[in-house]
Amino acid sequence: MSIWNFKTIRSGSKGAEFVELSAAQQARIKQYSAALETAVNSTVANPPFSKYFVKESIGMRMLDGCTLLPAGNIEYGLCQALHGEESAVAAFRSYYGRNKVSEPILGIIAGSPGNIASPCGNCRDLLLDEFGEDFEIVSGAPEGGLAIVAKMKDYLFSQFKDLNLDDAEPSLPDEIKLAIKQGELLANDFYSPPNVHPERRYHAMIDTAQKYYVGARDVMCEYHPIYALRDAIRQARRGNDPFVESVTIVCEDFDGGAPHVMYKDRQHLLELNLQAELLLGVEQNPPVYLVTYGQRKEIVGAWKTSVKEWLPFPFDPRNFGPEFIKGLTDYYRRLGC
Repeated sequence: MSIWNFKTIRSGSKGAEFVELSAAQQARIKQYSAALETAVNSTVANPPFSKYFVKESIGMRMLDGCTLLPAGNIEYGLCQALHGEESAVAAFRSYYGRNKVSEPILGIIAGSPGNIASPCGNCRDLLLDEFGEDFEIVSGAPEGGLAIVAKMKDYLFSQFKDLNLDDAEPSLPDEIKLAIKQGELLANDFYSPPNVHPERRYHAMIDTAQKYYVGARDVMCEYHPIYALRDAIRQARRGNDPFVESVTIVCEDFDGGAPHVMYKDRQHLLELNLQAELLLGVEQNPPVYLVTYGQRKEIVGAWKTSVKEWLPFPFDPRNFGPEFIKGLTDYYRRLGC
């Protein structure tokens, strides 16, 4: 049996650091260990395409023990996947139902000791909606060593800066109008109720040195939509133009602050930006502007963040190591960018 040394996350002015567990967390060490042990022994994963085994477990957060359920990623179709977190949520609801007895604990086997799990954007969307932002995710290596206990909120970001449009780029107001107009024309969405999460019904525009690309959601009856940023990203990729300079998100006003861009979309934008970084050989972190507008298309609110800031502990190709990144860079170069 592996032995883990648990730490938790504290965020401060210098970023996130690993610190000692709280007294309440100390009392749950046996359950953290059991969650990781169950994950280590999980045989759910079946990744024929990626060969990237994600081994997980999930159970109730209870001091007197609980049933821990194994989970893992299952790949099918053509590089389609049910991720480990998705299978964990399905297993949890199948076993425990929807009677909330206690917060869940999610265990994830995450590479080498000291690595923190990095759920993909889509899994963050699912976990947030199903379990909220206060449940715990514990990640550790199969051989033991340093393991990290995090809260779901550590993987989320919504601390946008207020944006004064008078201080922004002179072209931004015109870009906002264009994003609103074209986004409304492009949206193909008979299925999503306008009164359910209206903050998620946004349009997106990606600006590069060459041109702009506007995207809108495309929803069909099986409920596997293409989100607005991914729609714009697909256009930029077809033009071999991943060189993001700024991003504009627009959403009808819903009396609730900044638009909520899906974490799945945030991840796809991060990977497009990585493509540019690998080709240029420099790091970059383009600004993201978020705007709500009224019935007469007037601007109601405006905020700012960046491509990297709004996706903490990201899952991206760098997770697969330097050799993978070298091959990916060569692939992008062969595309003719």
